[in-house]
Amino acid sequence: MQLLNIEEAAENLRTSPVTIRRMVKAGAISYRRMGTGSKNMRIFFTLEDLAAYLEAAAVPAKSAKEGRHD
Repeated sequence: MQLLNIEEAAENLRTSPVTIRRMVKAGAISYRRMGTGSKNMRIFFTLEDLAAYLEAAAVPAKSAKEGRHD
């Protein structure tokens, strides 16, 4: 299992590290914490965490029939 740090996760999702931190704080994305104590605690993500976030955030496409306004 490959672990990505905040910067790597941000690059993978094409967003900023600040946005990733906000997502973590809001509980919008799964993550792993490693380290002891609050100063040494680091946050990591797996590719599966990122894929699950993208799947949950996906907006279904409208079919051609639904998009028509006759």
